[in-house]
Amino acid sequence: MKGRLLPLAIPAFFAFAAVGGVQKAPYDVGPVLEPRLFAEGIVSTEDDEAGGTFSPDGTEFYFSKVIQSTTFPRLGLLCVSRFRGRRWTEPEVLPFSGSYLDLLPQFAPDGKTLYFTSSRPVPGSESRTLRIFRVSRMGDRWAEPEPLPPPVNAEGSLNWGPSVTGNGTLYFASTREGGQSHLFRSCCTGGTFGEAEKLGPEVNSEFNERDPYVSPDETILIFASSGKNLGDEDRRETLKGGGVLYARADLYVSTGERGIWSKARHLEHGINSVAEEGAPCLTPDGKYLFFTSERSPFTVPEPHRLEAGEIHRMLHSTLNGHGNIFFVSRAALDLPEGEGR
Repeated sequence: MKGRLLPLAIPAFFAFAAVGGVQKAPYDVGPVLEPRLFAEGIVSTEDDEAGGTFSPDGTEFYFSKVIQSTTFPRLGLLCVSRFRGRRWTEPEVLPFSGSYLDLLPQFAPDGKTLYFTSSRPVPGSESRTLRIFRVSRMGDRWAEPEPLPPPVNAEGSLNWGPSVTGNGTLYFASTREGGQSHLFRSCCTGGTFGEAEKLGPEVNSEFNERDPYVSPDETILIFASSGKNLGDEDRRETLKGGGVLYARADLYVSTGERGIWSKARHLEHGINSVAEEGAPCLTPDGKYLFFTSERSPFTVPEPHRLEAGEIHRMLHSTLNGHGNIFFVSRAALDLPEGEGR
């Protein structure tokens, strides 16, 4: 990965495929009926990648690389890969990232503001915690990131995983009610966020909910949910296996209108696995679901004894148990057509 990025330069030419005179987004590869790695060797690598969001025209993919360490907060870098000359470019670090734990970037639908999670310090507060930030994009440059004010970033709690609708309503995860994380929404009026409203029992459970993605029209909500602690009960549908003891998240979907949501449904079609899944996002045209997964060939016990050469290859492969970016066609969500635009 390259060093810090200079002011963003928009490429003058992108090679898109065109079918019947209609230009396709560069990620559009036709039907993908089972989860597939995205840009393997460039975006999805043997490193730990998480989250993801496309620019409105689909030519830039923003995600985070997380440094494997035992410190807290860890180091996470917000990166961008651009589609140039029929391929995705090597990721570069955004100019305002590279010093703290930065995670889960999500564009507002108009592409003018990037929301993300960060452990970076905030003036007037000594607490080291996760907060929601936003940064404006001005042509080929970025402004300085700013934390969202209360009531979104409630002091004394973790607040993360922002996603914004077309009218500015913010969905996010928070521990403001105690140790568990749940999903909240805050409506924006005149540029000011209102009180955070906890979503109902159709979405929030007795367990943990996080990483919400809400469609621009606020008709689709996709999120991650996991159990509480080591060995505790999970949601009934949670996939188990592979020596799983600690809580690992699966992805759920709910449909609704103006914040009234249906009972959340566990995603099928191979989207969920016995590994951790999270950070869901629909592409700008709504054709694909992108998400993070830590799936790997490792299991406990292994079906056969591993030799040194074999485990070396597995540890240094893309599917080594670190996070990667996967995608699958919208059809795998079993959603009504027309929603989510």
